[in-house]
Amino acid sequence: MESDQDPIAPKPPRRRPRAPKVELEDFSAFEEKAPSNLSDEAAFLNEEAVEISNEPSDSRRKVFFASSSPLILAVALVLFLLSQIVALRQNANSLAWQSRNLDRQIETLTTARNNATGLVQQRQSMVDQSQQVTTSYNNLLSDLLKLAETDKDARSVIEKFAIKSSNAPQPAAAKP
Repeated sequence: MESDQDPIAPKPPRRRPRAPKVELEDFSAFEEKAPSNLSDEAAFLNEEAVEISNEPSDSRRKVFFASSSPLILAVALVLFLLSQIVALRQNANSLAWQSRNLDRQIETLTTARNNATGLVQQRQSMVDQSQQVTTSYNNLLSDLLKLAETDKDARSVIEKFAIKSSNAPQPAAAKP
């Protein structure tokens, strides 16, 4: 019926065989003459003796590991949870740092966009002015080309500066 017993449960310690019980009445004659601690010794003789061994037995090891395994698991769980808490704090610090960097980058980009918009508006007047100058030069040169058909001096200016109309067909290159 060993299967009914728990294999982890501690086994009772070994006991020495009992000495025959001595009746205290047998010592009553001696008690009067003996010192007072004799009755203590007689009580000691009636008690059961327990064998104490300095060598750990297998059952004690099983009991130790069986009783300490929940403790070991609990300590491991606590260490795991503490490491997770530390990791979460580091992640929170990292997210806070990223958020601060993102805010700074958004602020920098907003400032850059505002500066670019301001520069485009400032330079728009220069662009308009250059378009007006280009239009007036084109008008002047087209008038000069029309005048060159009838005026000799205008033709000499066109030949000297090699002015050609972009609308006029260009002469074919000489074939070798």
